[in-house]
Amino acid sequence: MPDRPLGRKPAPAWMRPFTERLSPTLRNLVVVESVLFGLYIMAAPLRDPIAAHLALGPRFLAGELWQPLTSLFVHTELWNFFFSMVGLWFVGATIERIFGRRRFLLLFFATGVAANLVVAGFIVLLGVGVRNAGCGDSVLALFVALGVAYGRAPVRVWGQLVLQARVLAWIFVGMSVLSLVLQQAWPILAGTLVAQALAYVLAGGKLGPIIQILASLRRKQRSVFQVLEGGRGKAGKKYVN
Repeated sequence: MPDRPLGRKPAPAWMRPFTERLSPTLRNLVVVESVLFGLYIMAAPLRDPIAAHLALGPRFLAGELWQPLTSLFVHTELWNFFFSMVGLWFVGATIERIFGRRRFLLLFFATGVAANLVVAGFIVLLGVGVRNAGCGDSVLALFVALGVAYGRAPVRVWGQLVLQARVLAWIFVGMSVLSLVLQQAWPILAGTLVAQALAYVLAGGKLGPIIQILASLRRKQRSVFQVLEGGRGKAGKKYVN
């Protein structure tokens, strides 16, 4: 009998289009997310404890300060889990290849935790009984990073559908914002906006245009309200003592 080489067996041919886009880092994330979602769906006795103690919710006020982190691994809805995993598979390997493993993990965790901390702020300060679960904001942040990194470069979305990377990012951000507005989920919307702004900065987005806009507004304000000889007032008017 010929010796069989030791080591991991290659994936079946039909799975290679999926597995080739999963780095070890992405595979570990997908496994953890899938195991917890499987427990939530199939183990009925664990469903309530997982939602109460791992997802972000009112028990944050009781001292469960780990929830902004653990909620990134908890999905309580099928579609939320499905789209998060598809998004992670679609863009995750590209972002890890561009920015490296450490920065990829920083993008994933920092943005997700930031979004949850904003929601937690609403819970603490306003007593809002809101619950947030899943890594949707983290995956959305990866698309924002893709838009920053590639800009106008074309990205093949599916088949013959090709879009600029920044356009693809804006589409996903816009869809997420529109969905939250229609649901009137204001705390979660605030968290999403903060998370994506942080993703833009972490991915190296240029703040120059934003700074220029703020500076022009400040100059305009100073030109309207300025100190004139003999008194203070609006431009073009003079107040004599």
